[in-house]
Amino acid sequence: MTTPDPDTARLIDEEAEHAEVTRDEPYPPDVLVERRNRTRASVYSVRLSDDEVAAVQRLADDAGVPASTLVRSWILERIARAPRGTAEVDPAVREAIHSEVRAAVREALDEAGKPNAA
Repeated sequence: MTTPDPDTARLIDEEAEHAEVTRDEPYPPDVLVERRNRTRASVYSVRLSDDEVAAVQRLADDAGVPASTLVRSWILERIARAPRGTAEVDPAVREAIHSEVRAAVREALDEAGKPNAA
């Protein structure tokens, strides 16, 4: 990052000081305030590998948007395309989930010393 010239640095310092001093004052009547995402109250956590995170970030950078905005748009697009009350799940993903659940049940039964019927 380059260092701003002295005049620009002075202006930045003045604006920062002014913003700090007036931060609790109401906005002037001619200023339109927009607060986005105030209705979005839930946050989902998703586990992604480092490569997946890097891929999402590259796509977001290419689109010129934050990664969270890109991912949110994908989710909203999928919701809009899905028939009401249904969710398409790839059969391979469904089988992988079932396999993991069966393995976890077997492991829990083995640890508890119960016969394994799974």
